[in-house]
Amino acid sequence: MKQLNFELVSISDLDAAIVSINDAIKNISYKSLVFHLYTIKFEEDEIRTVLRQLSESFYGCIIAGTSTNGDICDGHLAEYGMVISVSIFESTWVKSKIFNCPAGQETETGKLIADTIDASDDIIAAEILITLKSINSHKVLDAVEACHKDILVFGGGSAAYNIADTRTCVIDSKDISGNGVLLVTYCGKDLHVNIEHAIGWKPLGKDLIATRIEGKRLYEINDMPAGKVYSKYLDIHADEDFFANILEFPIMSHQHGYNVLRLPFSINSEDNSIELAADIDKGTPIHLSYGDPEVIRSDVNNLVQSVKKFAPQAIFLYSCGVRRLYWKYLINKETAPFAHIAPTAGFYSSGEIMRMGNYIIEHHVTLIAISMREGPKAQAQPTDAKYQALPMSEEEKMHSQVSMVRRLANFINVTSKELQEANDKLQEMADTDELTGLYNRRMLDRLVTDAIGRANMYNIDMILGIIDIDDFKNINDTYGHAAGDLVLKTLSATMNNEIIKLPSGIIGRWGGEEFLFLAPNLNVSDVIDNIEKARQRVSSIKFEDIGNVTISLGITSFKLGDTAESIFKRADDALYEAKQTGKNKTCVK
Repeated sequence: MKQLNFELVSISDLDAAIVSINDAIKNISYKSLVFHLYTIKFEEDEIRTVLRQLSESFYGCIIAGTSTNGDICDGHLAEYGMVISVSIFESTWVKSKIFNCPAGQETETGKLIADTIDASDDIIAAEILITLKSINSHKVLDAVEACHKDILVFGGGSAAYNIADTRTCVIDSKDISGNGVLLVTYCGKDLHVNIEHAIGWKPLGKDLIATRIEGKRLYEINDMPAGKVYSKYLDIHADEDFFANILEFPIMSHQHGYNVLRLPFSINSEDNSIELAADIDKGTPIHLSYGDPEVIRSDVNNLVQSVKKFAPQAIFLYSCGVRRLYWKYLINKETAPFAHIAPTAGFYSSGEIMRMGNYIIEHHVTLIAISMREGPKAQAQPTDAKYQALPMSEEEKMHSQVSMVRRLANFINVTSKELQEANDKLQEMADTDELTGLYNRRMLDRLVTDAIGRANMYNIDMILGIIDIDDFKNINDTYGHAAGDLVLKTLSATMNNEIIKLPSGIIGRWGGEEFLFLAPNLNVSDVIDNIEKARQRVSSIKFEDIGNVTISLGITSFKLGDTAESIFKRADDALYEAKQTGKNKTCVK
């Protein structure tokens, strides 16, 4: 196998490329001559000119191509016209075919592709290039998964010069399709193919759930409008700059045991729903994510070493257009090292496809390296390509860095606030009675102990009282626990409304139908009016079926030297007196 790569800046460069290709193959015996066409700028009439001239010059050649967000030629970004990658296979049969796919026919199209793959003798790998912005790629790939599991599958989504543009195409020798799937089959017992990928993006923050999604449209994350999640955590809003701002922060989903990135393409400003590049299932665990330069470099370096170990004769790189936008003027640093191993070509896509285990997964923001060779491991065939830095002003570089730092700082601030709120909520739950919302016994024990300690230290007044709902057991036994709970909630709220009118007044649920209140720095004469109002208000409430319910109260004043046990006993004795002398009254000890 041999590979040659040509960059056409304009259609006028085609003639020279054809001459060079003829010179290269004139003394080579081959079974398949394959032209991959990657074009960022050529219009349809220019593409058809290339198809015609290649077909006329190289009878029986195989052509497979796609529109792109950027072409890759010998490891560097080519962004002016078209890259032609010529693969000369000595013992491998290669075929290509476009399956046009009208809307709604994705599953049927996928089944046809799977059948075609399985019907190909000695097939090693299948390449799929798909106009994923115009058809439901998820359904297509799900159907293709039915093909034999030993067959390697790789590919990418067609793209456009403007990555947000939905008008893209795939290409073969006879057709250019804006709604289709291009299948390329590689068949031969001597062909070796290795497919690996690198991501480098890291999860950001807590686990989230896709709680409402229909097709590619994500409506809610954790029951919050999806766009609101981005505005809250990353200060990215539903405006005309949404797509540009979100590129560095795709959604990371977890599918079949793998981390898979999903790129939001657009947002609906009315309902804050987000259009994703591909489906995810409702209930899928997700994260926001961000690109960590060091992790990305490390992942790519590991990928380069793995490709080098495979010792290929040709390399194809299918990389997401977002990676190009992320690295900007440094993008060639990611792709150039591959060209030191073997001739390297490819494109920047709207989605990257590879079989992982039993599943064919559509990735985004991912770099896939497809290495090929015929026969044993090959000697390194480095091209003479050198790293080429792309032009970018210092102001643009600084703006990009500041933007990401600002959004990550916003994320840290919001999540820190959420953590504090969560801790406060946990503390509240630990200190609060679930039914009534008042302090629970655990909290009351602490408050009483502290208050008695201060009263003994400074010899100050304090009132402690115990409240009991009269005949509450009969309510539960006669009308059920739901009715009993309603009485508890209603009466506790009524009592609380009066107790909190006292300076430093505190009330909580002591247990069952008993409540305890505390009034530091006050004596009996300061509190008795509020206590009586609370009792009277309670007795005036009429419950359906139950009728009126009353309470009895026992209160006591702090005495110097009191302990929790001694003051509780006096209050309990006062409550006992109220119960024994007719109920619905307040007694003082």
